[in-house]
Amino acid sequence: MDRTVGRALDDADWAALQARSAVPGFHAVTTTGIVCRPGCPARTPLRGNVRRVATLAEAVAAGFRPCKRCHPQL
Repeated sequence: MDRTVGRALDDADWAALQARSAVPGFHAVTTTGIVCRPGCPARTPLRGNVRRVATLAEAVAAGFRPCKRCHPQL
C-alpha cells in the first residue's frame, strides 16, 4: 500500500478539515487507510496522518478504502 499518495495539508486545508467545510477533493488518513470527504462527521485525525488527494480514484489506487460514514464513492 502506497501511503505517500497526495500531499500534506497546508494551514487552509487543515482549517477546512477541522471546520468540516465542503471543499473540493478528499483526505486520506494514512494510519487507518481510509479516504473521506472533507465534511465527514468522523473524528478528526491527527494532522500528520492526513494527506490531501484530488480524486477518490487516486486514493483507492494507492490502497485506501472509502469511509463507511461519509461514503465518498456516492
